[in-house]
Amino acid sequence: MPDFTSLQFRPFRDDDLLLAALGQVAIARHDDGLVLRLDGSARAANPGGFIHGGAIATLFDVALYEAARAGFGAPTVTAALEIKFLRAGDPQAPIHVETRTLRAGRSLTTCTGSAYQGGRLIAYATAQFVKAGPAAEVPAS
Repeated sequence: MPDFTSLQFRPFRDDDLLLAALGQVAIARHDDGLVLRLDGSARAANPGGFIHGGAIATLFDVALYEAARAGFGAPTVTAALEIKFLRAGDPQAPIHVETRTLRAGRSLTTCTGSAYQGGRLIAYATAQFVKAGPAAEVPAS
């Protein structure tokens, strides 16, 4: 497991209501990418008492989006996201999602992410992102 204690975490942007609903989120940069940290919260629990798979998917999507956006220098959209859940997580304990950019092209980038909790890998993800064009205007009706 990587050592995240030396990273300088700062509060993450607060414009993502779904992510904010899961709990306190912070972000840090490291040599190979970004690390997103979700501090424990009962709001991220499923009925079985484990961290909800949708909460982990949200963390991956946002963390990998941030890595792809940094690589492109422009907004992106998720083209594909594949997650492997390796073990149940505790919703009350912090989760760190570490990202890496595998390939960055002109219009498509591929990133990976690893979710760690309590020194153990709990999930792994691979995602592709496409550079987003300007927002389309909706014609008046």
